[in-house]
Amino acid sequence: MPEEEKIRETYHHGNLPEALVQEGARLLAEVGTEGCSLRKLAERAGVTVAAPSHHFGSAKGLLTAIATRGFEKLARQMESAGSSTNSPSDTVTAMCVAYLKMRATNPGYANVMFQLDLLDAQDERFRASAFRAFGRLEKALAEALPPSMESEQISLKAKSLWATTHGLSVLPMIDGPESEQIIVSAVTAYLGE
Repeated sequence: MPEEEKIRETYHHGNLPEALVQEGARLLAEVGTEGCSLRKLAERAGVTVAAPSHHFGSAKGLLTAIATRGFEKLARQMESAGSSTNSPSDTVTAMCVAYLKMRATNPGYANVMFQLDLLDAQDERFRASAFRAFGRLEKALAEALPPSMESEQISLKAKSLWATTHGLSVLPMIDGPESEQIIVSAVTAYLGE
């Protein structure tokens, strides 16, 4: 079944907002934030121009919904990767690698997740999903560090590791196995192993 028919079918089943988020992420992957508009999205989804506005209010609302979904996907993928490991340090490494893979396999979501100037950064769902993803990494790191380490130090290490992982995910000259090797090295350094 062609993609347009799937979206129309989803629409008729009453799940247009989800279909618009998914189609919006595909559009972002193709044209970036500069080329994404509610009008283009409506055209691609086969709905009236008013439909995206009705559900999201504005382009900012749509992008916030896409970013929220991106963080939800990231948190689930990090949790899944971390659940099948043998040690706390392996859990942290697996979560960071999952972050790299999520950005590579979901570019539309990834293109907007950290562009706070384009989002409603005060949106409660957006904030909760972003903190959930980061919180999973912070918790895993806390479990891998000595119990005597203060929470401020753990938080600083988690933010540093998050920033390192994010940086690797957007550097085009470093990818694949080399990125994963750098993650292993960074986790080892942060854990003092």
